[in-house]
Amino acid sequence: MNSSGSPFAGHVGSVQRYVALTSGQYGALLMRGVSTHPICSFGDAENARVVTVGLNPSNTEFAPVRGWPTQLEHTRLADRCRSYFRSGAPCPPHPWFRPWSEGLRDLRAEYERGSAVHIDLSPRPTRSVSNLTKSERVLFLEMVERDLWAFFRTLELCQKAQLVMLAGSVTGKYYINEFLQRFAPNHGYQLEGVFKRVPGRGNVAWHYLSNASRRLPVFFCCSSPSGGDKGMLPKRIVENAERLKSILKQ
Repeated sequence: MNSSGSPFAGHVGSVQRYVALTSGQYGALLMRGVSTHPICSFGDAENARVVTVGLNPSNTEFAPVRGWPTQLEHTRLADRCRSYFRSGAPCPPHPWFRPWSEGLRDLRAEYERGSAVHIDLSPRPTRSVSNLTKSERVLFLEMVERDLWAFFRTLELCQKAQLVMLAGSVTGKYYINEFLQRFAPNHGYQLEGVFKRVPGRGNVAWHYLSNASRRLPVFFCCSSPSGGDKGMLPKRIVENAERLKSILKQ
C-alpha cells in the first residue's frame, strides 16, 4: 500500500525537514561518513495494536550492506518504514529487534503481520550511547528531549494501539519510563504510576500513558534488547503474558 498523501507520510516529511534543520546542533553525536534517515516508525504505525518503544535507531541500521539509499523523498521513506518487517522488504529487520519479536510472539502480536510497531523517543540514528563522552551524553539527552515531539506525533497516529511496551534506559541517567515521566508533560501527556528503582535485573513496572483523549496501558522492563542479557526482556514479557494478553482483549 502506497503511503503517498497519508497522514503518516506527511508526518515523515515534517520530521525529515526538522532533522535537516537541526542536525548541525548534534554533529558530535552523528556517525561520520554514513548517510542516514530519521525513522518515525519501524512497521505500520497506523494499524498496530502493540507499540514497542526504544531510544533511537541503531547506529548500524544504515550500514552499507543494508542497502538504504542516500536520498529518500518523504513518501518513499514512509513506505519503507511501513514495510520494514514485511516479506520482500529491501533488507531483513535489524537483529536488535529479535528479543522484542520473541516476547511479542507469546502475546500473538507480530511486527511482520502489522499487529506490532516499534517507535523510538528520537528518530535520529547516532553513535552508540556507550561510546559517547560525558559532555556528549549531556548533548544526547538534550537531543532526545527536543525530539520527543516527533515520538508523540507518531504515537498519535497509532490509533489502533491498545498497549505500549517500554524497555531500557536513556544514557543511564533515566530509565525510559522515568524520562517520560519527566518530559511527557511538555507534550500534553502524563506517564501515570509510581516507579521506584530497586536492585536486580529486568525489573518491570506498570503505567498508563495518557493525554486529554487517550489512556494507554504501559508495560516497562528495565532490560533493553541491546543489554548484556538479551534474553531478559522476552523472559519478562512471557512471565507477564497473561496480564498483557488480557489488556489486548479489551
